[in-house]
Amino acid sequence: MQRKTKIIATISTLNSSMEFIKGLYRAGMNVVRLNTAHMTHADALMVVENTRAVSEKIGILLDTKGPEIRTCDAEAPLTVRHGEWVRIKGDPTGISRDDIIYVSHKGFVNDVPMGSSVLIDDGTVALAVMDQQDDFLVCHVENDGVIHPRKSVNIPSVHVKLPALSEKDKKFIEFAADHHLDFIAHSFVRNKEDVQAVQAILDRKKSPIKIIAKIENSQGVENIDEILDHAYGIMIARGDLAVEIPTEKIPLIQKKIVT
Repeated sequence: MQRKTKIIATISTLNSSMEFIKGLYRAGMNVVRLNTAHMTHADALMVVENTRAVSEKIGILLDTKGPEIRTCDAEAPLTVRHGEWVRIKGDPTGISRDDIIYVSHKGFVNDVPMGSSVLIDDGTVALAVMDQQDDFLVCHVENDGVIHPRKSVNIPSVHVKLPALSEKDKKFIEFAADHHLDFIAHSFVRNKEDVQAVQAILDRKKSPIKIIAKIENSQGVENIDEILDHAYGIMIARGDLAVEIPTEKIPLIQKKIVT
């Protein structure tokens, strides 16, 4: 029976030799994924060249970072306890310290309303937004945990005003077009405009690369129909989406996507 399900393997320069890729290909790998969050162009090119040396039949997918929010660097990880209070400020250059957590989105304080939940590191630490003072959100700590630098920040049901593409994303999309890759998986797609932003660069480069929209938040689920009208396909990112969407609603989402 012909296998319809395809296997995507993420390859980094830590192990990207032709022998390694050849072993994965023989085992059934169909597509090599490049995670640009942890790559330079030189890193990506090395993986692309080794993959093509193994077989031109292996698809190559470039994964962008997309409009995500993360905690910034820190003097040290912040240990928090239930009932304590911390402050959050949006400043990508900030260094978290004491009771202050800096996040990468500059407009975070203005975008996140009172009463919102802020989930850090896939929900490992939950904070409740209780007040705004100057440039800070004052948050109540909902559980014991440790807040590390460069971890994901999710705000369920809140639509933050982030650009669809970072400058790094734009350069990597151009890289993908210049090297004739097969797919671009764009992260944190919220609406059709996020897909169109990628498509505009591909059109300018006259590239036939197909766009895969990664659905990772509630806004992406709400706008799934218009996203499907503009993307070649979708990818369900179970990590961030599982943080944003309650477990009991997952069957409803699956039904919406399938129909």
